[in-house]
Amino acid sequence: SVAFAVILSILLVYMVMASSFESLWQPLLIMGTIPMSVIGVALILWVTQTPVSVMVGIGFLVLGGIVVDNGIAMVECVNRIKEHRPDVDLREALVEASVSRFRPILMTAASTVLGVLPLALGLGQGVELQQPMAITTIGGLLAATFLSLVFLPSLYYLGARFFERFQRAPAAEEEAELSHAP
Repeated sequence: SVAFAVILSILLVYMVMASSFESLWQPLLIMGTIPMSVIGVALILWVTQTPVSVMVGIGFLVLGGIVVDNGIAMVECVNRIKEHRPDVDLREALVEASVSRFRPILMTAASTVLGVLPLALGLGQGVELQQPMAITTIGGLLAATFLSLVFLPSLYYLGARFFERFQRAPAAEEEAELSHAP
């Protein structure tokens, strides 16, 4: 049932973002940050010898929301820069967005990691059940934050260039038809 909850949450988040961004590829790009967190989750579960359990699944759900939020902040900043200054090159917009969103994304990750660190360390009474959730959140968030800041702008650039080809093709066909008209 946790796997079903993860799939349903990913689908619902995608639908909300698609309606918000009015795009199908940008939410898909943002959702691509979730697999980036799997690297950190697998590594920290292996290092801490934590078995995969329901609490790990719940931690992954929590992690997905935070990671997606960081991706939204980055993509929204790039879109805002391109909207307000259409003459700016896409690479410049991506660099500017990465620089301006670096601190907020890092602060979000740091506050979450520091917030669940006592739980992950097992400090306090009765934390044994929730400890795998905190460990999952920390590992995934550390990996996803780094990878989102590095790879998300690169994926955005590749996606934008790919979809520009489809937008230019109809315009070129219309010009060719108009040039052949009598």
